[in-house]
Formats: sequence, structure tokens, C-alpha cells
Amino acid sequence: MRILAYSHNFVREGAPIILLRLLRELRKRHEIDILKLKRPTEPLEAEFERYGIAFKEKVSLKEYDVALFNTVTASEIVMQTVGRCPLAWWIHESKIGLRYTKMEDFKPEAFVAADRILFPTKWQTQWLWRPYLKRDNWTVVPYGIGMDLSPRPCPFDKRPDRFYLLHLGRIDPRKGQDLSVQALAHLGNPKITLVLLGSRKENDPFAQRLFESGVDILHPGSVPEEQVAAYIQHCDAMIFPTRDDLITLAILEGLSFSKCVLTSDFGPIPETIIQGRTGLLSPVNDFRVLAGNVRMIYEDRELAQRLGQSGNEILQRKHSFAAHVEAMERELTRIARQR
Repeated sequence: MRILAYSHNFVREGAPIILLRLLRELRKRHEIDILKLKRPTEPLEAEFERYGIAFKEKVSLKEYDVALFNTVTASEIVMQTVGRCPLAWWIHESKIGLRYTKMEDFKPEAFVAADRILFPTKWQTQWLWRPYLKRDNWTVVPYGIGMDLSPRPCPFDKRPDRFYLLHLGRIDPRKGQDLSVQALAHLGNPKITLVLLGSRKENDPFAQRLFESGVDILHPGSVPEEQVAAYIQHCDAMIFPTRDDLITLAILEGLSFSKCVLTSDFGPIPETIIQGRTGLLSPVNDFRVLAGNVRMIYEDRELAQRLGQSGNEILQRKHSFAAHVEAMERELTRIARQR
């Protein structure tokens, strides 16, 4: 197939990274281009090009067998494309996506017009997007990760007497870094370091408050995929008390490396992170329960190891990358032009 892809941005965060990992696998069997509307160069673009995926500012839709457009923000370009090229619309957003429905350029008719709509969780279809799903043109394809699990050297000066908790994701109230900080401040354990791995806005008061909290924080910023893998490998556990996410990249990447994941019970997360079996949950916004979970795995490293191993087992059953790619390829083939 010849595939045309589109994404609202190419920064190092969930939806564009997930698209990159899928397309670099599909590139082994298909021709792929990415439609790039004019804007400054963004960090992930070089990584797409590294795998032979070209960016184009202008395309002829009749030259493509199928299009794959990324995130709910693509509704307007979906409407410009339907009828001219078979189109699959990949909607990743959790509650935050509903904000877009209030914007002027939102096109609700795109939900009916798209040949296929792909969701990573059934929860989205039941609790968020149901009012827009007027016909049977959607399906659920769970995420897979597709990350290189090769052993890597430690990317930071790791002290053997410290316990390192990794919070992965851009610094933003939705991601709950403030809850991680409050939990550690509540514990008051000077031997725990919080590693905040992700970008931050310049002069962001939310981020500034984190760094002024008195908690020991290491902030490497936003780093390439290979370094993300290295940080996960060399941290002791993952902490992710999100206020609004799906079975997100941060959780699944932690499970890929058999790390114990401490996260919130938001939305579909408890379907994969099962309390006391495949990880530890805390109610959304409850830093005290989160602090108790941190204390539990700090004091019982064998428990943390067992939870990490069980989390990896459920990842292999529910979020296999091979199964993810196979399902996405099947959905694209299903609607592609027959030449």
C-alpha cells in the first residue's frame, strides 16, 4: 500500500511517538509519506526521516491507497480528505480531547464521514465519544509499544543508596507531576529522588513550583527514545498519577521493562494496572494514598519486583506490539483502494 499519514504535531509526546513506532514498522512493507502543513521543524521529524518516511507539504490524494490521520484535532482535514482517499482516523485523546469539540474548527461530521475510526480503548467509545459515533465505522485497537529493550548504560550519576522514581511525560498539571512531588514531600524520605523526564514550557509557574518544593528532583528534560529506555531501565519504579490519560505511553513503557508502576485509577487504567497484582493505584488527586504506595515499594523491593513482572505479563497479553501492528495494518488494508 501507499499510505499518507498526518499528525497535528511532531513533538516528543504520546500520540506522535505512537504514530512513529507504527509507521516505522509498516515502512518495512509499505510506502509512507507524511503530510506536513507549514510550520517550524519539530523534534520527531528527523526520526521519521531516519526511517525513510518523507514529509511533503503538497500531495495528490489519488496517488495514495489509504490515509491515516492522527488525533481528534484532525477533524477539519478529515473532512477535506474523505471521498478523495480512503481514510482511517486515529483518536487517542481522553477527556482533554473534549475541549477541542468547543473550538471553531471542530467538524463533528468527520465522525460519520471517516471510513474508519480507531480508538486505543473501549472506554473512550463508552464515556467520551459515544455522542459522535452515529454509525458502525469504528473499532478498538489496543496500543503496543515497539520499544528497543536492549540493555543501556545508566544516563545519570546513580547513587546506590538512593531510590529513583521516574515520572515520564511533559511537565503539565494533567500529568500530575505536582502529585508526585506532594507525595514525596509528605513522605519526607531524603533517599528518594524524583526523575522528571519530559519537556517543560519556558517560565512555566507550574514547573517552577515543582523545583522549589524541596523534593530531590532530577530533570533531564525531553530526550530521544534510546535515552528514555535507559532512564526507565535504571530507575527503580515508575510514578504516574495522571488526572487524564488512557493506558498511556509512560505506563506501557514502564511495564515493557518490568518496572512497578504507581498510577492513578483514572478511566481505563485499572484494566491494565490491577491494584496489588500488576501495579499500585491511587485515587485521582490523592497524593496521600500515592505516598503510601511509594512507601510500600520502598520498604518492600521484592513486592516492587513482583508487581513489575506481573505488569509485564499483562502487557504481553493485552498490548503486544506485534498484535497492535497487525491490527492497525488490517484496518488500513480493509478500507484501502483496490488497484
